[in-house]
Amino acid sequence: MFLFPIISQASNEFDNITNKKMVDKGYFEKNLKSSGYWNLEFKIHVDNNWSETEATYEWCSGSGTWSDPYIIENVIVNGGNSGSPILIENSKVYFRIKNCTFYNSGSGYYPLLNEGGIKMVNVTKGTIINNTAFDNRVGMVLDNSENNTLSGNTPNNNNGEGILLYRSNNNLVWGNTVNNNNGAGIRLYRSNNNTISGNTVNNNNGAGIYLYIRSNNNLVWGNIVNNNNEEGIRLYLSDNNILSGNTANNNNGAGIYLYQYNDNNNISENIANNNIRYGILLEESNNNLVWGNTANNNKRSGMYLHHSDNNTLSGNTANYNSDRGIFLHYGNNNTISGNIAINNYYGINLIFSNYNDIIGNKLFDNNICYSKDETSRENTFKSNLCVKNEPSEADWIISGVIGIIITSIILIGLSVLFWQFKRKVK
Repeated sequence: MFLFPIISQASNEFDNITNKKMVDKGYFEKNLKSSGYWNLEFKIHVDNNWSETEATYEWCSGSGTWSDPYIIENVIVNGGNSGSPILIENSKVYFRIKNCTFYNSGSGYYPLLNEGGIKMVNVTKGTIINNTAFDNRVGMVLDNSENNTLSGNTPNNNNGEGILLYRSNNNLVWGNTVNNNNGAGIRLYRSNNNTISGNTVNNNNGAGIYLYIRSNNNLVWGNIVNNNNEEGIRLYLSDNNILSGNTANNNNGAGIYLYQYNDNNNISENIANNNIRYGILLEESNNNLVWGNTANNNKRSGMYLHHSDNNTLSGNTANYNSDRGIFLHYGNNNTISGNIAINNYYGINLIFSNYNDIIGNKLFDNNICYSKDETSRENTFKSNLCVKNEPSEADWIISGVIGIIITSIILIGLSVLFWQFKRKVK
């Protein structure tokens, strides 16, 4: 355990009962937010030496077991624009860091030496809960760390990402508020089998949530990812992820964007509305399943497959988009089935796209129901319902009544003809 003074450390003396260092009375009166808070003038660095930290400082307690983890809480740490305010390394015991504030880290460079408000390197069994991180290079960094939980934290207004997982697997990032960061809100880089759930990730300068380079088998579920300067959720070179139940609205790019070489992902039951470009965009990404999503009122297309093959789009809703409901451009061997596209310029449009199956879609009130150019060949278009005007419930009722009336008139006419014929026979 190493402690690095930044300015000058307050005078300390040992409590005769606890045998821990105490901050003098004047320091308490000047710096504490309330009883039990410590405003430290040095950074915290624990390197596989929790027991010494617990034995020395009042703001650390516990024994490192599951039932009695080491706890650092109610601490404010200024990084002094150098290093990370809290750095935990090589830790394998249970610990919690909660209700702390860390700010003003150094910068470092991406991604190896990124400094975070809190940075964890080669760490497991940590729980980071209800902390605030601002004015850092990155709000919170996990590097080569597994089986940790980040929950209820507020890493806002940092110079890069709010939360960064680098080479870190099997972590839970849940229920955090990650807003107004200058990079992505949450970025995973070469990180697998993580759960990113229930976070609010808005107004970041990059993508809201970014799975970057070999970030595979992650679950991104139930997040609110709105008003980001790039995409709501973006994947690059990442496979076998599940993106489900997220809300990705009003982003400057697409709501959900699979950008190059993302295969075998499952994108389901997301809402991607009112984005500046597309609701859901797949680019050079193959063998993905896109089902049960809503992509409405986007400035371009609801769903767009570009240079993407062997994907399945099924049971999606793509309505009221300015251009196309569903658009395939250089897309081959895709299955587009059971979707609803209402009131777009094109319901479904194919350009330079071959061998696709367009089956059982409902295309109502689009200027052009279905269109393919002369370069698109060997596509199957069957069992689709194309209606110029979307039938309302009232239309169905009126149509039913008219049908009954017409049927009644026909039956009455046939009855009259029958009796006239019978009389003539007699």
